[in-house]
Amino acid sequence: MATFGNSDGGNGGGGGCNPGKLPEASRLIGEWLSGSITPADFDLLQTMLQDCSEVRRMLREEVNLEQVLRENASVTADLKAWNPEGLPDHEGEGEAAAIPFPDQGTKARAKKYWISWAAAASMAVLLSAGTFLWGGRHALSKDLVQEETNRGCAILTHVVNAEWLDDDNSRRTGDTVNSGMLKLACGFAQVEFFSGATLLMEGDAELEIVSPWEAICHSGKVRVRVPPPARGFLLHAPGMKLVDLGTEFGVQVNPEDLSSEVHVFEGEVEAHPTNQDLISLKQGMGLYKEGNKVAPLPGVRPDDFMGMERLDAITATRAKARYDAWATWKKDMCGDERLVVYFPFERQGKWQRMIGNGCNPCNPDRNGGVVGARWTQGRWPMKDALEFKRPGDRVRLRIDGEYEALTLTCWVKVDGLDRKFNALLLTDGYDAGEPHWQITQDGKLMFSIAYPDEEHPEVKRNQVHLSPVVFNRSNIGRWHQLAVTYDNCSGEVIQFVDGKEVSREVSPLYQPGRKIVYGACELGNWGLPLQDHQFPVRNLNGCMDEFAIYQIALAGDELKKIYEASKPE
Repeated sequence: MATFGNSDGGNGGGGGCNPGKLPEASRLIGEWLSGSITPADFDLLQTMLQDCSEVRRMLREEVNLEQVLRENASVTADLKAWNPEGLPDHEGEGEAAAIPFPDQGTKARAKKYWISWAAAASMAVLLSAGTFLWGGRHALSKDLVQEETNRGCAILTHVVNAEWLDDDNSRRTGDTVNSGMLKLACGFAQVEFFSGATLLMEGDAELEIVSPWEAICHSGKVRVRVPPPARGFLLHAPGMKLVDLGTEFGVQVNPEDLSSEVHVFEGEVEAHPTNQDLISLKQGMGLYKEGNKVAPLPGVRPDDFMGMERLDAITATRAKARYDAWATWKKDMCGDERLVVYFPFERQGKWQRMIGNGCNPCNPDRNGGVVGARWTQGRWPMKDALEFKRPGDRVRLRIDGEYEALTLTCWVKVDGLDRKFNALLLTDGYDAGEPHWQITQDGKLMFSIAYPDEEHPEVKRNQVHLSPVVFNRSNIGRWHQLAVTYDNCSGEVIQFVDGKEVSREVSPLYQPGRKIVYGACELGNWGLPLQDHQFPVRNLNGCMDEFAIYQIALAGDELKKIYEASKPE
């Protein structure tokens, strides 16, 4: 925890203050921290801070100074006047606008809108000479007000042969689980609660997630492992509450007669039957409950419940089967004459800094050169992928020729959206007819292509296509297949995630028949940004596996088949 010397500052001692004003001060501090405070309330809070040391103390306690300093060590605040509109930044490729051609030497003009930097900084000065950095964290920008928070309760860490019967049948390994029902018709699912407890479901089972510390087993079998930090985790069964004291136990619920069995494999569980005394169950003990009847079990049956080792073995077998099926499908994929480039992302012997173009027949001039990026595990343990983390990480390639249409596909695991624009495929520079494919910081897919304006050839018109938000804190960290198609005859851009169409549009700037070119380009980065561009750094934070470029716009049903043939699970 970082500290400052005279944290009350020298701007008004104000040792005494009206206690009746403290609840109002607490409200104002909360609104300021959340970014929802009005200018009038902001002025009122500044007055309170000047007059009352207790209010200053309250504010200090609400802010983690160490985190603030770490996040803002590189912030340079360009202080401007208060902007009540909260206008976001729309610079660069984020808008379909006229952009000067780089070869004309005209510089793009940045349009930045800053909100309440001066106000936030002036408040911080009241606390200490060094705390002006708070302005960077708590400026009332629209982006900060709308920052997403993850309100989930748990994460699915293993999903094997699962078929879900609830509202979301697309759950996969890595998904965040919110409060609500999990109805598993068949297969297995491992749920890791944010409290630290781990629960294994075996279908047919129904589990209701209440919170990170509580769940209800309505039917089926579950096995629960609770480490010391999660002691006190609650699992409810019909007519009974189970309080875990740091242990491993199994519960089986028969939905027909609402009978329940509890098997303690390790540690201790407190069973609280409805309207009956507490029962302490220790290792090797079990309990049977049906209606008002409660009786001890003659013995526990750990083999009746799915364990971690068995689940890992099933997961490995399933992954090997999926990988073998993909490897067989890939042989046909490589012979597709419509392919321009196909990178299966498999290491080439000892020379591991090259990605081989898998098209058959192969054009070695379209092999990729790995720079910085590191090999890592792909969609399966036996599959390779490339990890991009640093600003220097990239794959260089060159694609010659002119094209009438395109389809870009790749598997990507996004670990974070650190940049305003996060690269998938970017050409060096951004000359006429060159496509750019990236992910915006707010989680949208973005495909763009630019051409000269017919009346003003020195200016290019940027055709930008944005999908709805497809990446958020609940689904990053897992593999997704992304795809985009573009046809220069129709101008239609269609974007896909995991085989499903998410957007379709034609730019108002589109004109038919213009060629598509690539030239020198990169995966996961921008090799040659435009001169003086506001956002030159666009490195991907995540992993990429199996990248392809087609010279036609594939239909949605074919992209769906490609997804089904190559999906991890």
